[in-house]
Amino acid sequence: MTVLGSTILEQTRLDQSSRTDHRVSALIAQLETTLFNDDNRLFCSSDMDEVQQTVGDIFKPHRLKIRDHREHGIASMHHVRQGALSLNRLQYQHEVVIDPDRLNDFFLVHIPMNGSSTIRCGNHRFVSTPENASLVSPTLPLEIEWEAGSADIILRIERARLDKHCAQHLGMPQLEKPLEFHPDLQLQTPAGQYFLRLVSMLADNMQSPYPQLNEPIVFEQFESTLFNALLYGQPHNLCMKAPITNIAPFYIKRVEDYIHAHTADSMTIESLAAIAGVSARTLFAGFQRYRGLSPMDYLRQVRLDRVREMLLSEKTAHLSVTEIAMQWGFNHMGRFAIDYKKRFGESPSASRRFGPGH
Repeated sequence: MTVLGSTILEQTRLDQSSRTDHRVSALIAQLETTLFNDDNRLFCSSDMDEVQQTVGDIFKPHRLKIRDHREHGIASMHHVRQGALSLNRLQYQHEVVIDPDRLNDFFLVHIPMNGSSTIRCGNHRFVSTPENASLVSPTLPLEIEWEAGSADIILRIERARLDKHCAQHLGMPQLEKPLEFHPDLQLQTPAGQYFLRLVSMLADNMQSPYPQLNEPIVFEQFESTLFNALLYGQPHNLCMKAPITNIAPFYIKRVEDYIHAHTADSMTIESLAAIAGVSARTLFAGFQRYRGLSPMDYLRQVRLDRVREMLLSEKTAHLSVTEIAMQWGFNHMGRFAIDYKKRFGESPSASRRFGPGH
């Protein structure tokens, strides 16, 4: 390769890296500007005993060591919760060391807004920055050296929920050993950016006056997507590969019958796998092989059929297209309209306009 070619290639890599860093920074900034405010601030205090007690109440009791007592430092914390997830913003103006030992009951994702922290998790030690978050597993010992002035977004995930979700994907009644992630979570990778977008979506919903994820059927699907982003995007100690099997597709018909009988109910691929009596991976592979689509795509098609039936019915003429779509679990109207037209060759409003009585 010529010197000019090498220079162009290197500049291209730098440009790509710059664009990636910009996207990560924009998403992180969005988390702070859309969610955390005076309404959900737990404290803004220079009393470190009070700070330690309140942070311990939200997470767990821990040892807090202040590195430099000569400086007058203030700490602040915001906290918002939904289901098994909570988003928190925590900042120390002191340089501190936090030692909770093991978290035991929950996973934590630390995303620095600015500055950095040194993370010791299990046998791993690394510096966490806005592009390099940390994912702490409950069974691994943890210590954080928190840089003065650094503010972190912290996502707490209840262990019982994520463990159950993982076991369903592995086709087990429960995990045979604890789920432990590699703690270094690279946010500039495609998997990292996808996860960060989901966290941003959660933050947007928590501050929205019209929170679409509050519908149980919608939030359960979102939570499943968030968990899958970690299980399939971040290295961990459990194998998520689908087992090699020649199981007959009896479970496919079982799931199809269940979907048609309970179309309005909240469902995830994990709950459908439990109905089928196979692992989520086996169910997914079976539908792809025998139906050419995923179980959730099949469910979406059945729900689209139900929407069309209501749009064409005189009995539901008083309902708007949005009301009918939301009733069947479609919360993103743009995506819904695209899927509807792809399946039926016309827009939802056209179906309503040219239905009976119009």
